[in-house]
Amino acid sequence: MLPVKHSNSKPLLYFDGSMNRALRWATNQTSPFVDEQDGLATVEPIIFEDGKLMVQEYNSNLVKFLYLHPDFNQKFYEFDAERDANKQVEDLTSSLDAQVAAKDLDISDLEAIARVVMKSGVSNLTSSELRRDMIIYARNNPVEFNNLLNDENLKLRNLAVRAIEEGILILKGDQRTVVWAGEKNKTVMVAPFGENVYSALALFFKTDEGLDVMQNITNKL
Repeated sequence: MLPVKHSNSKPLLYFDGSMNRALRWATNQTSPFVDEQDGLATVEPIIFEDGKLMVQEYNSNLVKFLYLHPDFNQKFYEFDAERDANKQVEDLTSSLDAQVAAKDLDISDLEAIARVVMKSGVSNLTSSELRRDMIIYARNNPVEFNNLLNDENLKLRNLAVRAIEEGILILKGDQRTVVWAGEKNKTVMVAPFGENVYSALALFFKTDEGLDVMQNITNKL
């Protein structure tokens, strides 16, 4: 049920640019503003049935009240078939584009995205299983998939994950310090406090020192 009248305990106000004005829905009044109403106001509830409220065109006072209501475009919205259809077309197009990208993407790039969204188990998937799962993910999460697709650090982050998974690099117990395996645990990098170590490694790979480390890792994979 929608609040239909202003009270001190439950304010129902509309700011007209200069002041807050109290609102009240009354069937026997021509204005939704209390200060423009006179006599005894007949207040009736406004009830949404199954999430919908049908308002006849001739009921202009109710239409105006709903437009002015503070919950308009917050808890309830005006139905607009054209707008809703356009939004659905945009969503469907975005989903289709993401699925096509997942279908055509190089498997190494797809693996990089999968490591972000699937967290674990990526190494155990066949190429077909990986592509299938990522097409499904792209269909259901097109915006997130496209954002990851355009993330310039994604491949570097994937390289960091693979280097640790393959035992080329070792992540110490503090979850910040990364060292070389088999080289007397020579430190490669220490991630800033509070930062994801794989993201920190991806940024490190962009430095002069990091480029040498990245090349060394690539040669060992």
